[in-house]
Formats: sequence, structure tokens, C-alpha cells
Amino acid sequence: MELTIQKPPLSPHSFARIRFQDCDPFGHLNNARYMDYFLEARSEHLRETGNFDFYEYGIQSGRSWVVNKVETQYLEPVKQNDIVKIVTRLTKLTQGTISNEYLLMDKDGSRLKALLWADFTYIDLNRGRPVRHEPEMMSFLGNFLYDELGLEETSFESRVKQLRKQITEGKYSQG
Repeated sequence: MELTIQKPPLSPHSFARIRFQDCDPFGHLNNARYMDYFLEARSEHLRETGNFDFYEYGIQSGRSWVVNKVETQYLEPVKQNDIVKIVTRLTKLTQGTISNEYLLMDKDGSRLKALLWADFTYIDLNRGRPVRHEPEMMSFLGNFLYDELGLEETSFESRVKQLRKQITEGKYSQG
């Protein structure tokens, strides 16, 4: 798999319909299923914008990423059959880790329903041990790094408030 790309979108989005089997008896998206929607959206975004497939890369390279920390804020119920907008982005890159931010909004992008931050460790799949990103991978991932002033110093709680304000002001309602 060739790891080259020309200026990908740093904050891609897609839409998903909430499936019956992912909901609790109240018809709300089960809290354990949010991460499935987020990870699937990120995987699809990288296939579309970077011609990168996590599964294929793991098979070819023997390396991939595993989740080591997750923070989630559920803000409004998401219901069965709702169409939601999911925004994903890479917010931090180190020699052995990546961090992603995931926003789940209503279809119009006018209401934030949930926010998730996830940290991943890069590992050797055969040994199950952390490894450093290869220079080529660091360069490739660097193309996707979302750089918003002050984001690195922002707490999760502050970020939730900041994004709710931005969404209310219409920042995510286009597209």
C-alpha cells in the first residue's frame, strides 16, 4: 500500500442511519455502539480521502493501532432510524500514538449529540507490543493532522462546550 496523499480534508464527514439492532429497548442508540459508528466512519473517511485501509495495512505491514483511552460525552439521545452526521479528525500524532476526535451530530450538523476522544497506540501485531511509527507513516499521518489553535491544551469538558458553541453558530451545518 502506497502511503502518499495530496492535501486531504482534515475534518471529513459522512452520514449514517442508526440501525435497529444498535438500539436499546427505548429506541436510543446503545452507548456501547457509539464507538462502532465512530470507528467505522473514520475507517471510511481514510479509505475515501487517503486511499488507506486499516485492515489491509495491518495484513501487509503487521502493524496497526489499538485503543488505549476513550472519553465520551453523550449530550442528546440518538434514536433508531435517525440519520446522523459524523465528523472525524486526527488531533495528535506522536512517534507511537495517535489521537482522534469524533463528533456525532444531527443530520443538518446543527446539534451536537455526542463527542468522543480516543487515543491509540501503534503496535506490532505479531508481538502485541508498542512500536514507533515508521518515517513514511509519520509523514502520511502528518497530512491528516487537524490543527486548531489551543486544541492540545483544551480539556475534554472545555472542548465539549467549545464545539457546542461552534455548532450553534453554524460552523458544521454546511455539507
